Amino acid sequence: MRTRCVVVMAVLGLLGFNGLVQGQAPAKPDQYQQVSTITLRPPAVPDFEEVTKKLNAARDKTPGAQRVLTYGVNLGGPGSTFIQFTPFDKFADREKWPNANDMLTKVYGQAEATRLVKMFRDAVANQRTEVFNYQADQSTNPTNSDVPPAFLSYQRTELVPELAGEYANLQRKIKIAQEKSGDKRAIIRRTNTYGTGFSALAITRLSKLSDRDAANPNFGEAMRKAFGDAEAAQLQPIGNRAVRARQTMLLNYRADLSHAKATP
Repeated sequence: MRTRCVVVMAVLGLLGFNGLVQGQAPAKPDQYQQVSTITLRPPAVPDFEEVTKKLNAARDKTPGAQRVLTYGVNLGGPGSTFIQFTPFDKFADREKWPNANDMLTKVYGQAEATRLVKMFRDAVANQRTEVFNYQADQSTNPTNSDVPPAFLSYQRTELVPELAGEYANLQRKIKIAQEKSGDKRAIIRRTNTYGTGFSALAITRLSKLSDRDAANPNFGEAMRKAFGDAEAAQLQPIGNRAVRARQTMLLNYRADLSHAKATP
C-alpha cells in the first residue's frame, strides 16, 4: 500500500507540474484578425452605442456568437471613430458566426430589430472591414491574453508594392534586434489578407498610458548590435523607401461596447 501511495503521489505531482507549465506558457496570437473601422456622424455616437450594447446583449443569448472587442480612437485619428477586432483561427470558424439581424430579431422582435439596424446605418459615415494575417516571424515577444488591454498603439502601414518583400524582411530583422536588445514590448505584426493590398499592422498592447513613457532600447543601436554596422546601414533606409503611407493611433478599450468572450 505504501508503494502504491508513493506512485499515485508521484503521478499527481507530474500532472500538477505539467499543468503549471501549460498555464505559464504564453498563448499564441489568433491567426486572423478581422478589423472593422467605423467612423460615425458625431451627433449619432449615442445611437451607435445603443445599438452596439443591444447587439452584444443579443450575442450573450446566442450560442456561438463571436468575440468582438471595441476600441475608440483616443489620439491620431478621426474623431468619432471606433475600431472593432474580431479574432479567428480558421475561415471555417466564420461559418458558425450567427447573423446580426437574426440575433436582434430573435431577442427583440422584428420591429425593434428593424429600428436598430436603421439606427446603425444612419449613424455610420464610413465603414471599412478588412482581415489581417498573423506573422509570427515578424512579431516581437508575441503573446495573447483573454484580458483585453486598456490601450493599443495601432500602426497601419500601406506599402509600395514592389518593396513589400524587402519591408517584410526588415520587420523580421527588427523583431530579432528588439528581442536581443531586451525590448519587453509585445508587438503583434500582421499583413493584409482582405482589403487594401500591401498593408501591414503593428499593434502594441498597453495596460496603462504610462507604459507609453517607458524608455525602449534605441532602434539604431539595437540594429547595429544585432547585425553589425554595415548591414544595419543597409536595412534602415528600407523602411523609408517601402512606406507609401502610415497612420499611428492610440486606441482605448470600450468594455461597455465589447463582447469580450465568445458565447459557448
